[in-house]
Amino acid sequence: MQSILFIYKNKNLAHQFVKHFKLNGYTIYEFYDEEIPYYEFSRLQRLENIYYRVVKKDTQQIHKINHRNFINLSQIKLKQLQKKQLKFDVCFVIRGDLIPENILHYARSISDKMIDYQLDGLSVSKKILEYKNLFNQIYVFDEQDVIDYPNFDLKSTTNCFFEEPIITKTIDFSYIGVNTENRFEILEDLYQELKLINPQFEIDFYLKQDEFHAKSSAKLKLLDKPFTYEQCLELSNKSRVLIDLKREEHNGLSLRFFEAMNYQNKIITNNQSVKEYDFYHPNNIFVTDYNDISGLKEFIALPYMDIKTEIKKKYNFKNWIKNLLK
Repeated sequence: MQSILFIYKNKNLAHQFVKHFKLNGYTIYEFYDEEIPYYEFSRLQRLENIYYRVVKKDTQQIHKINHRNFINLSQIKLKQLQKKQLKFDVCFVIRGDLIPENILHYARSISDKMIDYQLDGLSVSKKILEYKNLFNQIYVFDEQDVIDYPNFDLKSTTNCFFEEPIITKTIDFSYIGVNTENRFEILEDLYQELKLINPQFEIDFYLKQDEFHAKSSAKLKLLDKPFTYEQCLELSNKSRVLIDLKREEHNGLSLRFFEAMNYQNKIITNNQSVKEYDFYHPNNIFVTDYNDISGLKEFIALPYMDIKTEIKKKYNFKNWIKNLLK
């Protein structure tokens, strides 16, 4: 089986990738093999942040300090890798635009093949195009990016799901995400509509808060710290219906759709593009703009329709990664 150098800044999601690489027999070296200490500042850095925030009225310095710390950690991890003098069949990178360029160059020098997967639209990750010559292939999850950048030989793929056993459903509707755009208002309104349909519905809507958004709600569960991805998967597994809120900047399908395939969840979404996929079925996926939700009560009453095995198989990690690395 192939040896993989795996580079992904998001340790929260990386854990599942590493776990399933190993379960499928790959030999894997995880570049960021420990938790990245976000916003863990030295005393001098804390004073620097206070000075910029109070004196210069600059609220962005905290992010600049955090980025410096990430760069320093990255260089430590690079030196550790260099000492080992390893070679790899494939370097698999997720969101290569977030990785320091010298690390990508070194990874290229010790890997027979180099693959990147952008699981965010290029509207927020366009820098990856600057690194095109380092990669044998760059995959994007929004097909529109392939059309918009015809000179970069991009290929589209979807997200995938990690096969896990299904547990008993104890929650009727769930959502977990960061409070951006107008999610707070959408979820509060949807909560109210669902309770009108059935006051007994168990509804768990979680939002990670920040200083720019509402701080209190009788309907939503507001988080100071984000869930781990394992906690997100557990919530999906317990739920009958998942809520999906599309980001305005891209049309690619979020991980929720693929979790739902594994856990046999229904989905309520405002991503119209899902209707173009082979796993779409109106019994399982309700598409709405969250303004007009007529038909929702009828949708909830419909039985879940099993997805054909040959369709579902395409999207599990085992086949997904084979297609990307081939």
